Amino acid sequence: MTTNGLLCKQRSASGCPNKIIKCCHWDITHLMGCNSKNFVKYAVIVLNRPVLQKSNFIKKFWNNACVKMTVDGGTNRWESFLERLPEDEQKSIQQPDLVTGDFDSITEEILQKYKKKGCKVVHTPEQDHTDFTKALMELNKHSREHEIEIDHVVAVAQASGRIDQILGNIQTLYLAKEKQLLSSKTNVYILSDDAVSWLLFPGDHIIFIPEETRKYKRSWCSLVPMGEVCKSVTTSGLKWNLDNSTLKFGELVSTSNAFDGSEKVTVRCSHTILWLMNMPGVC
Repeated sequence: MTTNGLLCKQRSASGCPNKIIKCCHWDITHLMGCNSKNFVKYAVIVLNRPVLQKSNFIKKFWNNACVKMTVDGGTNRWESFLERLPEDEQKSIQQPDLVTGDFDSITEEILQKYKKKGCKVVHTPEQDHTDFTKALMELNKHSREHEIEIDHVVAVAQASGRIDQILGNIQTLYLAKEKQLLSSKTNVYILSDDAVSWLLFPGDHIIFIPEETRKYKRSWCSLVPMGEVCKSVTTSGLKWNLDNSTLKFGELVSTSNAFDGSEKVTVRCSHTILWLMNMPGVC
């Protein structure tokens, strides 16, 4: 079957006709607008970290999104990004559809400014979840109310600063799936600097590698077990492939891996792992 603008199908495992293995095809070039045919329905969420990607990339990526959100202090960061643009370019940038958060980081001046712009402002004071997690909940409500189908959600964040907040963002990736914060067909990604990360759930995965990433000599990728041991990982298309290897903190974690120049990487994993890869064209 085909879902989310990325291929996702089930097939029988070789030699095991009764065993069904989920096989997902990931083509991030469609999502990130790395080619001219970008028909993917996605939402953008700006979290509370500096927006450091190329302005031309962010402008196009933001304006083409079905839903645009800024979260708490992320609204300050978005305003700072806009102020760095020439005035005529600022006018071409669409307004956020939603401004959410517990509002302990956004300035009152910026909050009032976006209210006056007519943006929908949703206060989410509950403290059992992070603002990122609550933003996904509000995005789900907004999408249902407006009958908007969203295949992907990309959170613009950073991988620097407080490590607890970085881990909290990864926790939200898990919650999105485990707690069904969004439709089961919606994928969630984190875009930080020039890297993108998402979860690979148990099964087979084919990841198409953008040409610019393949050509960049310092390109990297990582496969990281988060929250549980991944008892078996087998890959192809990497400089250092894994062969039925166990990924576990305190033993083997495949950070700072690289690509072998192939157009795609395959990953078969027994348990959920975090996949990270760099996108040199966005920063």
